[in-house]
Amino acid sequence: MVEKEHVNLEKIIIWSDPKWVSLIEKKFTEIQVKDVSLLFTRSFENKDEQWVMVISESTLGQYETALKKITSSRNFNFVNIIVISRGNSFRKSFAELSEFIFFTLPEEGVDLYLQKILERVLHYLHLFFKGHKVESELVSVYKDMRSLTRVGQALLLEKDFDKLIELILEQARKLAQADGGSIYIVERPEKKGEKPTKLRFKKSALNLNAGEFTLNIDKNSIAGYVAMQGHHISIDDVYNISEEKEYHFNPDFDKAHNYRTRSMLLIPMKNHRDEVIGVIQLINKKAQSDKVLTLDDMRGNGVIPFTDRDYELLSALAGQAGMAIENTFLVSEIKELFEGFVKASVKAIEQRDPTTSGHSSRVAAYTEELALCVDRSDKKALKEITFNKEQITELRYAALLHDFGKVGVREKVLVKAKKLYDSELSIIQWRFRYIIKVLEKEHFEMKYQLLKMKGAEELEKIEAKMDDELEKNKQKIKGMFDAIVRANEPTILEEGDFKTLESLTSKIIKLDDGLGVRFLERPEFLSLSIKKGTLDEKERGEIESHVSHTYQFLIQIPWTRDLQGVPDIAHAHHEKLDGTGYPLGIEAAKIPVQSRMMAISDIYDALTAMDRPYKKALSAERAIDILVDESKRGHVDKDLLDVFIEANVFRKHITSIIH
Repeated sequence: MVEKEHVNLEKIIIWSDPKWVSLIEKKFTEIQVKDVSLLFTRSFENKDEQWVMVISESTLGQYETALKKITSSRNFNFVNIIVISRGNSFRKSFAELSEFIFFTLPEEGVDLYLQKILERVLHYLHLFFKGHKVESELVSVYKDMRSLTRVGQALLLEKDFDKLIELILEQARKLAQADGGSIYIVERPEKKGEKPTKLRFKKSALNLNAGEFTLNIDKNSIAGYVAMQGHHISIDDVYNISEEKEYHFNPDFDKAHNYRTRSMLLIPMKNHRDEVIGVIQLINKKAQSDKVLTLDDMRGNGVIPFTDRDYELLSALAGQAGMAIENTFLVSEIKELFEGFVKASVKAIEQRDPTTSGHSSRVAAYTEELALCVDRSDKKALKEITFNKEQITELRYAALLHDFGKVGVREKVLVKAKKLYDSELSIIQWRFRYIIKVLEKEHFEMKYQLLKMKGAEELEKIEAKMDDELEKNKQKIKGMFDAIVRANEPTILEEGDFKTLESLTSKIIKLDDGLGVRFLERPEFLSLSIKKGTLDEKERGEIESHVSHTYQFLIQIPWTRDLQGVPDIAHAHHEKLDGTGYPLGIEAAKIPVQSRMMAISDIYDALTAMDRPYKKALSAERAIDILVDESKRGHVDKDLLDVFIEANVFRKHITSIIH
């Protein structure tokens, strides 16, 4: 009995000497039996044929040369020769063909044993091809596993969402030999707890210029139905879907693009909570993977149904894809969380110091643009400096948060617009009003005494002179206060005003109880004597401490690996190349290049900002002149400043970058 499971009987040919052909045909009716003489008059192009030869020793000798040529060409899958001979001595004569000789049978045993020997040959063929099939299946499974492993690795490594979607679709098509396909992603509902209702078309493999659009997650589309039900659908011919099915095919696409959809496979992608987050839709499995389908191919045999194996492979891919998409969602959510945290932090800074509102965002925008220009620069000193997308993000966060430590600075110091605090100037103002009142009191007391002692007539003679003297004294007092008001501005103190103020510290006015009050207290004089800005040394130290506060705050945050440099970059933005900066006092070699760029942006914005009440905004040209001078003094990086100027970073419209 011939086993058919792994052997295609149509592919087997028994070549025999003419005298045994009829005998074999009677025993093996399902197999082709042919005269061996015809073998050498045909071509040998069919590699799927399996041959069994039943020939005599003399016939073997007659066709030895031709057989050697055939077997050496390997233009077939299998050959077995049964030689009818009186003994095995002939094998030495046919040594080159010995590996193909399956059995030697005496001529007198043909009638009794030939059928059994042929059955053994065919059984051997069965075992051989069964093993070959298993081996092929194992190789195929191994290749599939390798493909899925490579795809899985690629999906996990891809961080860009659009590229990830493209990669998923490309690999799905390859695995299933699909002509086309699409990826749909479930739209997340705005409110927590609501069920998703929309499916967004993200990518097509048919080279269409279609933009994104949405489908309802319902029965009105096959993709929407799969997203709703959460299980796969395989359709052999979309134009022959049973009316009993809940879903139906929409032929509008085929009509619009001169296409013919036949077979279709849709598989849901799910996350770790078993929620559908997308759908892979594959169209038209190709009979030949490398063939470009024509419309006739799509209507004919060029398209075949998707198989169970396709489903198994695509299910594995969909599982990996679902996890990869979920990971990108999580990464995106983490980024949004960081963005929200950074924005909230910046807002907190600006609420503490409204006078510098917008400063952090502008510094971040300038610094980010400068980094991009440095990355493209061909200057010898900067050629080795490059920035990837993650490093640009790291730099932007550091720039946005570089002043966060100001939340640890006393608010009155932070917003101090003049050399004296408002309360201090108010006390001085009331003191001078009191001094004037004292002068007026003394003036009227003198008049009263004169009137009492010498009478009205004598008082009238000198009253005008006394009034003029009072007015002159009052004007002197007002002049002293005006000098204080002028000195209170954040400008360099004039020499004359300095002497006036110094003299006031020694002027004393007596109170009713005999105690004396100085026109200007020593601490007030020292504050008014500040040569630059509005802060004394103690206050300046408190403001400068904001850098250390920023660092101590930022190191508490568990930054991701890509953002670990944020604290160090922000910490060094007030350092100077010659080591005279703060808070660390480090020199150029230890200052990160990102901090050097931020320093330039920070100085430029501080000089040109319109929102500082204690100073006037400088023009861009004047600010650049100051920065150039700073570079000559070894405070800021000249090469980076050159790029800042040459690339017009400070002139570019940065509104879009800030937003």
